[in-house]
Amino acid sequence: MRAPLLAVILLAACGGDDAQTTPDASADGPDASAPDAADEPLVPTANLAREVIRTELMFDVTTRMATARITVGPSAEPGMTLEVGDLTIQGVQQSLADSVAFNVINRRMNLALPASSENLTFVVEYQYKLHEDFNGQSADGYTLLWPYHCGNLFPCHSAPADGTEFTLALEGVPAGMTAVYPTTVSEAPSYQIAWSVDEYTEVSLGTTDAGTEIVVWHRPGEEADANAGTDNLVAAFNWLETTLGPYRFGPKAGTVSVGWGPGAFGGMEHHPFWHLADGALSSDEVNVHEAVHGWYGDGIRYACWEDFVLSEGTTSYLAGRILDVVNPPVGAQVWQSYAATLDAIPGNLKVWPQTCNEIDIIGDNLFTNAPYMRGAFFYRALALKLGATVVDDILHDFYMAHAGKAARMSDMLALIQSKTGYDPTACAQTWLLSTTKPTPGPCP
Repeated sequence: MRAPLLAVILLAACGGDDAQTTPDASADGPDASAPDAADEPLVPTANLAREVIRTELMFDVTTRMATARITVGPSAEPGMTLEVGDLTIQGVQQSLADSVAFNVINRRMNLALPASSENLTFVVEYQYKLHEDFNGQSADGYTLLWPYHCGNLFPCHSAPADGTEFTLALEGVPAGMTAVYPTTVSEAPSYQIAWSVDEYTEVSLGTTDAGTEIVVWHRPGEEADANAGTDNLVAAFNWLETTLGPYRFGPKAGTVSVGWGPGAFGGMEHHPFWHLADGALSSDEVNVHEAVHGWYGDGIRYACWEDFVLSEGTTSYLAGRILDVVNPPVGAQVWQSYAATLDAIPGNLKVWPQTCNEIDIIGDNLFTNAPYMRGAFFYRALALKLGATVVDDILHDFYMAHAGKAARMSDMLALIQSKTGYDPTACAQTWLLSTTKPTPGPCP
């Protein structure tokens, strides 16, 4: 994601107390003290620890009816809990003859699944609603779920560390419109899955040395902006694949212009087809920034909301670094822009809180420019101290060690020290933890 996107309206959806239940479903579970408790039928039971392995989604974007075929992992405890936002659940089945009891309380669905040493699969049929506050599917045809609104579109776990395999299919696309979406996504956070339906023209920009086709989808009248903003995109993607490691999300990737509305600027890391506000389409930096998320933020997930800087600070640095290499005049402009943005950031804004999933990333004001810019200049300070190619190698090694997994910013600091012998603690204190506004320059 490039720059806080209309943060004032990226608020947590209000939770309701309305409950949906299957007949005779109980939220409390069987009375374990009763002599015949073992013979009682399964009842919906909360179990947040059970992992979602795979989610196969089919949406009708006209009727807003959907099905989710969900595979979950083994669990020594019964039950399963999924976030369901304001979905209306029609039913849950493990087979045509085997319904699963469920209840929905406070926007979470509890299921009557047995404890199991193997994966279990079930199908949820439901209807979803439109959302115009960047927390579901808009009437304008795009979806946006970051940070924790996946439950407004499908049953999910929204924690950023959770990675799930996805398949996606859309029906009911209006005549004359094109739906842009991936049919499969390898292990990814729930906010990564997305689509956009509009009057799109697809333009192939070229192919990287590794064989990845880079494309852009623009809407009528946007051809010039699309050309301007993506002129360095193939070279940038090639640098990423060559320097950091293989791309995880398929043989085709690119930018999708989306009409988020007046004043919106930035993008969202919906790899392999990331979304850009139409106002940012002509920006080299925003296009490259969203491309980088295929490695940091999507390719490597952040383990806790507090590790947001591992995604956005790293990505902001890499966007500037890459443009320094592939188009130095543009790279210089990017760092000048970063410096101006950095100068305007109050020193007391959070960058890297020292907790794990104890904050609301929106409500506790972590979604600001501070993690982006102070994170970028932390790496810039490292590059001035150790050399830019040394930092390239660090980011490569980190990606190769954590691709497809979740990681913490503390893991990055540990790798810096183990690889180079330089202790980055003081530099991290200056850029990521201190409330004093730092001056750009090399790490001490």
